[in-house]
Amino acid sequence: MESYPEGSPAPLPGTVVERFRVVGPVTTPDRAWALVGDTDWMNRVADNGAVVSMEVKRQADGFPLLVGEMAGPLGMRLGFSEVWSSWVHGRFFRQVRDLASPLVARSDYRASLEPAVGGVRPVVEMALTGPGWGSLLRRGLSLGAMERKWHAALEALVVGDGEVGAARELGPEARAALARWRDTADRTMVDRFEVHYRQARPMDLARIRPFVLADAWSVDREVMLDTLLSGVDAGATEVFWSVRCVRCYGQVAGGRLLSDLADHAECPACGVRSQTDLGDNVEVMFAPHPSVVTALDVNFCTIFPARAPAQHAVLTLAPGDRVEVETVLPTGEWRLGKGQGLADLDVHAAAEGADRVAWRTDAAGRVDVRAGTVTLDAHNDTAARARVQLTREGGAVPVVPASLLTTREQFRRRMGHQVLAPDLRIGVRSVALLFTDLSGSTAMYEALGDAQAFAVVRDHFAMLRAAAAEHDGTVVKTIGDAVMAAFYDASAAVRAGVAMQERVQAWVPGLGLEHPPSLKVGVHVGPALVVHSDQAGLDYFGGTVNLAARAQGAAQGGEVVWTDAVHADARVQALLGSAGLAPEPFLRPLKGLGEVRLWRLAGAPRPS
Repeated sequence: MESYPEGSPAPLPGTVVERFRVVGPVTTPDRAWALVGDTDWMNRVADNGAVVSMEVKRQADGFPLLVGEMAGPLGMRLGFSEVWSSWVHGRFFRQVRDLASPLVARSDYRASLEPAVGGVRPVVEMALTGPGWGSLLRRGLSLGAMERKWHAALEALVVGDGEVGAARELGPEARAALARWRDTADRTMVDRFEVHYRQARPMDLARIRPFVLADAWSVDREVMLDTLLSGVDAGATEVFWSVRCVRCYGQVAGGRLLSDLADHAECPACGVRSQTDLGDNVEVMFAPHPSVVTALDVNFCTIFPARAPAQHAVLTLAPGDRVEVETVLPTGEWRLGKGQGLADLDVHAAAEGADRVAWRTDAAGRVDVRAGTVTLDAHNDTAARARVQLTREGGAVPVVPASLLTTREQFRRRMGHQVLAPDLRIGVRSVALLFTDLSGSTAMYEALGDAQAFAVVRDHFAMLRAAAAEHDGTVVKTIGDAVMAAFYDASAAVRAGVAMQERVQAWVPGLGLEHPPSLKVGVHVGPALVVHSDQAGLDYFGGTVNLAARAQGAAQGGEVVWTDAVHADARVQALLGSAGLAPEPFLRPLKGLGEVRLWRLAGAPRPS
């Protein structure tokens, strides 16, 4: 490896370098990139030892240096530091590590995709730097064996999904868990998961993104999420809560329990500290239960292409360095910068614009580029190292935000033990809250007596809970004869509220009461604090809760009332239009808020 457009670290003095180069067959760009962009898997294939621990440490000059340990010979661990990491998505990936080893001082891995008829050819180059021992270095590291195994890995791209090596064996306990899973979920889906558990690469198995896998398998996303949730009951899957950096979208914290989360997180790679928010930066993933597949030794950070799908390009620059590289930039909004407290340059890729983006340390503002081939011109005009990232705004893959999972009845039913630490308050950017009240219940108690009236109230709770669950929501708690329910979006809450009214209105005539009860429903959407309560487990607190309750208080029996925030939601407007519903606006003074406009719907048909 002599000269590359992305630059190189300074060579180590007094050493020799041994190299080899492997060229793979013609395949699709996505398949080739998925393999060569996962260096942890490539090392496993070559029996080089996987990474067993790593973390990003910010250096004195602000540079985010990845340090860790790799499995070495005879069970030893070799320390490493990643001094250079650069890539452009779908073009090349360069990773240089300095090692604490008597045989190897540095490993320099570079993979590139070369255009070919019918696709691309993956090319992998490796340079190992060691003391001046020449052939001893090559023999001691078995470079020939490494070369042959990597060649086999690339050849597998033609006939499979890039998997190399024997499939995992699943023992009796695993087979029993899969059998239980088949009893509670679609058997065809569980059969596919059994194959996935046997054959998937560690990275793809240790952190399963439900919506990404659903899209890859061409199945409904909701079906995939429900299948994975049912696997928790069966002891076949488990949940992982991943806290993501709000800038680079890399994982900065996480755990298998909600109680593992803290109220804030800091990304050492970006130098960004953010509040933990179940809607903004906590992603739900799944993994096989350890009794099914032995806990997978996979580490995560933002300095791997396969680990960082939101990163389109990453460039490491020494002080004073300037590099120019080409990339194919899709339409969308992007951020270009080094973080560490500096502003990013906003890049807007559309049909018209420039074909070049120039970045300097003080770059800020916005640049418009033409989607397609764009030249990145990055100049580190400081005396400190820099790692510059081109990131897709909002991330690049569909994720399951924690606020989606925690507002589903399946979560409450199957994982009610998952609660926040008692003294923790975590935000959620947006949650739709629905309150109900059974108007006229006092007269019902007088007419029926306590025992029979309580049974009626209990039956109405069951109807409301079922209606909430059918619309992807959950009852958080009951308060007397009232209910508080939570939904991921406002349209689902409105649908549920109308369904509740329909069911109650069809049910109360059968009670045979002279003055039957009626239901009042109120809905509001907005930010809230997620807290722990002994009654509800996960509960909500704050102004959104209060306003939802007051909207319910403004309703008459048989009405669903909601706020302007709900009415302004595009999905609510689409629902109203498709169902032919015409809510009526009205003004109502609310305590502490003055006169507020609300919307009422009475006697409406159930929306489709």
